[in-house]
Amino acid sequence: MSIDKLSGVSWSSISKVDGVAVANISKVAGVDVPADYFLDTHAGAVAAYSLRKLSSTATTAITVENSSGTTADIGFDSNGDLDTSALTTHCGSNYGRVSKWWDQSGNGNHMEQTTAASRPYIVDASGNVITTTTNSIPALDFYFGSTARWLQDTFVSNNGDHYVASVLAEFRTVTTGQQIISQWSATATQQVLQITCSAFSWLRSACRYDTASNNLGRADTTDTVSINTEYIITSYMSASPYEGDTDFNGDKTDTDIGFPTTGNIRNNSQLMAIGRRSDNGAAQFQGFMSEFIFWSDTTIPSQANIMTDTNTHYSVF
Repeated sequence: MSIDKLSGVSWSSISKVDGVAVANISKVAGVDVPADYFLDTHAGAVAAYSLRKLSSTATTAITVENSSGTTADIGFDSNGDLDTSALTTHCGSNYGRVSKWWDQSGNGNHMEQTTAASRPYIVDASGNVITTTTNSIPALDFYFGSTARWLQDTFVSNNGDHYVASVLAEFRTVTTGQQIISQWSATATQQVLQITCSAFSWLRSACRYDTASNNLGRADTTDTVSINTEYIITSYMSASPYEGDTDFNGDKTDTDIGFPTTGNIRNNSQLMAIGRRSDNGAAQFQGFMSEFIFWSDTTIPSQANIMTDTNTHYSVF
């Protein structure tokens, strides 16, 4: 049982009790209080994929195929982390690869891969849960066995005015053009957005505007990324005002290029991919990912708050 009201006020509407933030309160008069999930604080997500529980309504993180070809839905443990016990029971002493990364936003934009050989791994060939290097955060391996792997779905990613994306990822190699997140085609009118590793080992966010010139707005970081290092990446792009920003691990220095003065961000119903360019096999992401969340609503959370709260949970930097 948990408390739902205090002095007649809904618990979700209360920020403090006797001067203490509700996020730091676990019980009131001996009764449990509802858990405060990430998407409760940072609302407006179009799509949200993670190996932790982001929403009180989320029940499944991933669907995993084991070496026998059997799939199982894997949820969360009592702490809201990935249920690694259920995962390792399902996979035994062999591999597990992800056929579906469930959208926790409630919008049903689940990322999937129907081709078994192209599914990212979550358990290696010896039955070990795959994790990041420094903090051992469970992660999907999009380049297991040096083989291209990706997940995808088709949906409208943004409202044409602005969006914010947040990614927790790690590079196995740092090479030019790796598209971590991609809603991109060879045709400019079918290009929406991408987050990539640029020619200078910088992180780059880009979006295409629906102007006559098909303007490409671009925001580059100016610090290089390295292998075997966890990164919390936040990307913001806007049409009012016309600007963009890409930050990672607390670094806020970047360069904006090419933003127009008219038009909206393209928001075609395009294929969105995690792990490569969405329209072909190019620009493979050679690394790991634990979380990807995308917001575009009338009001969106700030990059700084997203990064701070994500880091509070994962302790990346």
